Amino acid sequence: MRLIKNMHRLFMTVIVVALGSGLMGCTSSQIRADFTIKGKSNLPQNTLLILSKITDLQLQAIDSSYADKNGSFEFRGEGYEESTLCYVTIGNTRPPGVPLIVDKGSKLSLDITKDEFLDATISGGKYNASMYKIFKIYTDFERTMMAFNKEVEAIDPQTASANIREETTKKYNGLIAKRASDIENFIRTEPTTPATYFAAKYLFNEPIPSLLMIAHEKLARDFPNSNYTASLGKTIEKLGPTIDGAIAPEIKLKTPEGDSLALSSLRGKVVLIDFWASWCGPCRRENPHVKAIYDRYKDKGFEIYGVSLDSKEASWKAAIQKDGLTWKHVSDLGGWKSSAAQLYQVRSIPSTFLLDRDGRIVKSGFRSNQLESLLIPLLD
Repeated sequence: MRLIKNMHRLFMTVIVVALGSGLMGCTSSQIRADFTIKGKSNLPQNTLLILSKITDLQLQAIDSSYADKNGSFEFRGEGYEESTLCYVTIGNTRPPGVPLIVDKGSKLSLDITKDEFLDATISGGKYNASMYKIFKIYTDFERTMMAFNKEVEAIDPQTASANIREETTKKYNGLIAKRASDIENFIRTEPTTPATYFAAKYLFNEPIPSLLMIAHEKLARDFPNSNYTASLGKTIEKLGPTIDGAIAPEIKLKTPEGDSLALSSLRGKVVLIDFWASWCGPCRRENPHVKAIYDRYKDKGFEIYGVSLDSKEASWKAAIQKDGLTWKHVSDLGGWKSSAAQLYQVRSIPSTFLLDRDGRIVKSGFRSNQLESLLIPLLD
């Protein structure tokens, strides 16, 4: 059971950033009140609360306040030109805390309860109803995980059966999967706000490229001039052009017949981009398995766009004929210097990319024994 106990890691650290080193020197009464946040809490008198701006590098303290004898507190500050992600922490600038969105002229209300868990309600502002939904997703998860941890601790590791271990692991994985699903659903379906950026950028230990892409597309559409849109764009750019979730970069090369065939011309079909070559033994061994799958699903909207890294035209055409490969084929006969291979950062072959009907990369780097299970859901 020790392994199971060590598996859980409550997502108490909401923001994975370096923390600010100190508070601002002035108090709320000294700051020009372009925005105000009035709060109530069950905190003891003189408890310190800190309002910080969220950045990728650190939490930048904006204002601080002490709870009065009734647990009330207040923040004031100069407004920002755009809606800004902020974070309220208790006692220091370390999470856990309460995320909120501040606008110039905002008059917000914040009600904090701190017992075994930190809870809060946020009202006011254009986008805090959306931020509150995200806050509830991860705080509800923390409560569920705490209950699960207590269940695990009650199990005697000396007498736990293999079935109990299996069921406990299954339950843990289910809780993690539900949390991820809830956040993904938020990003996909909720109206675009800075909370969209917050969810995609900070609520996973490792950001999920496909969700970064979705969030960026929504932000680019609805907040084209936002710093958050630019920040996500830079993050995605660093990951490269062929991350899962990206629209597959265009390829337009010659077919064996000498015609040009663009990858985008296959839009509307589920497409396998298959980088291969006649001289590649593993590629040729994959071909019979890929051919069997192609024959089963080609009439259901499945197509293959084979990109050869051959440098000899005769060898390329002979391999297509010998292996009976009846799908689409292209090449610039550039070998490893192929323009498509360079664009897709192909360093070994076979190399595969599966695209949905919109031309978006669903999965890359898999072999033929995985293809059918990936393909079927996309054809439904």
